[in-house]
Amino acid sequence: MISKGRASVAVLGAAVLFGTSGTSKVLLVPDAMPITVASVRLVVGAVGLVLFVRWLGHVDQFMALLRRPIIWVMGAAVAGYQGLFFIALERTGIAVGTLVCLGSAPLLAGLLGWFMREGAPGWLWAMVTAIAVAGLSLLTLGNAQTPDVIGVLAALGAAASYAMYTVFGARLARSGFDSSAVMAAPFAIAAVLLLPFLFSDGAWWWSADGLVLAIWLGLAATTGAYILFGQGLRVLQPGHIATLTLAEPVVATMLGVVVLEERLTSTGWVGCLLVILALALLGAMENHRTRAKAMA
Repeated sequence: MISKGRASVAVLGAAVLFGTSGTSKVLLVPDAMPITVASVRLVVGAVGLVLFVRWLGHVDQFMALLRRPIIWVMGAAVAGYQGLFFIALERTGIAVGTLVCLGSAPLLAGLLGWFMREGAPGWLWAMVTAIAVAGLSLLTLGNAQTPDVIGVLAALGAAASYAMYTVFGARLARSGFDSSAVMAAPFAIAAVLLLPFLFSDGAWWWSADGLVLAIWLGLAATTGAYILFGQGLRVLQPGHIATLTLAEPVVATMLGVVVLEERLTSTGWVGCLLVILALALLGAMENHRTRAKAMA
């Protein structure tokens, strides 16, 4: 079984790939509707995940998972995350929507994981998460528009959806199912649920830039990212996984500064450093626990 340290690095790798989504869209197909981009991403990503599961020889597990009601709940949560997150961004702005969603996701995942008896995250995790959320707040400060109640509720709904498929995925992975199959099954369901939106914005994905975006978002930022994400499901607390993915907005911000020539205030830089510090502390905490367990 993979160590907690390596699992943490894998989840961080997934967060890095997640963080490339916004910049790649702006560079390649800036006018595409977000919900259409989400649909294309899920369809291509789900195909990639299913093919990867077939390559591993776990098609039987994939089919067995599709017969479990919990997988359909996870699939609805994956689709719900996409839809609710985009509603939140539209009504509250990118800064507030991202802050509310990603900031509350670790807390909700930790509480749901504790309720589902996946283990209590612990006070150290709470402290690290608080530092990371404070950093995320500083990162988004000054770029936020006044939010409305519906937008904030949508962001919280997206965070709850994220928590659900993370916690339920961890439970299934720890019960003996391959983590890639655990990711592939709900994403295949979510892709079908969002399929009606595939043509809602025209067939931009047939253009050269659209095809590159579809391949990158689908195969790299979804298939590859969730293969890495799945590595953490068996050994990390769901709350810890959600905290590690707070690296996503930092990566997105850095790409915006470097690639899109966006400006970041001094407050924003402090926020980035706080998130990085929190993630480093969480990684060190997991490595310490791994060594302590090995010596016991």
